[in-house]
Amino acid sequence: MKKECVFIDVFTDAPFAGNQLAVFPEGNGLTSEQMQLLAKEINYSETTFVFPADEPEADFNIRIFTPGRELPFAGHPTVGTAFAIMDLFDIWTEKSDVLKLATKVGVIPLRREQGMLWMTQNEPEFFAQHKDRKEIAGLVDLTPDDISAALPVEEVSTGNRILIIPINSLKAIERAQGNVTNMRKFFKGDLVGPYLFSLETTNPKVKVHTRFFAPHLGILEDPATGSAAGPLVGYLLKHRVFGEKFEIMNEQGVEMGRPSLIVMRGNLEGGKYSIEIGGTCAYIGRAEFEI
Repeated sequence: MKKECVFIDVFTDAPFAGNQLAVFPEGNGLTSEQMQLLAKEINYSETTFVFPADEPEADFNIRIFTPGRELPFAGHPTVGTAFAIMDLFDIWTEKSDVLKLATKVGVIPLRREQGMLWMTQNEPEFFAQHKDRKEIAGLVDLTPDDISAALPVEEVSTGNRILIIPINSLKAIERAQGNVTNMRKFFKGDLVGPYLFSLETTNPKVKVHTRFFAPHLGILEDPATGSAAGPLVGYLLKHRVFGEKFEIMNEQGVEMGRPSLIVMRGNLEGGKYSIEIGGTCAYIGRAEFEI
């Protein structure tokens, strides 16, 4: 059995930047074990598989795999898969500017707007806040003084439960690295990994600088993490960092040499959160695998 896939860079308009993704347009016939083996062989942070929709409100179902396990949801794979379906594959007969992808956390709508794909994420859920800054700093080999005292370390989910960690300075966040031993002890159950952010940036047009580490999942560092950017939007709204409505750019992947730009829209009105993540994609190439 032969299976084709395409390679895409997500959250960039230039090849060989952003976050890498492999997309298989025809997942039927593959077992979960085979999909996991393909994701491990390709060894990108995520690989996706497209299936016909099994619910009326969705256009397609997708499954998302890291090299180590299946994820219920992830941001850049959802955006990149939408780009592949809209622009590269001939599998969507009723094409429009809105595509609905069913994931294991629900149906995610994606909208094309002036060349950019926008993903609407679920309303945020807020979980525990962590006071032990020494323990938190140890996850990413920083010192407690590198963690901001002005904002909380907090677990937030818009599909994936992410630990949001505010960092005092750009220099501090640049020093960070994932401590796999400490992360394996800390991240259990639904809590996926840490998303570090600093309000100091390398690009003056950008408002936040971010990094995501997940060596405990087989991902040393992720150059663009849409499923963590959504929780960060919820966090920024809750704590009024940029007020109750904003559209800002988030730079990630700089330290990896794969700069990414994630556009983040947030609105909090009447206690209801609206969260959108936007970005562009670049086509890289195609491959065929013998299963």
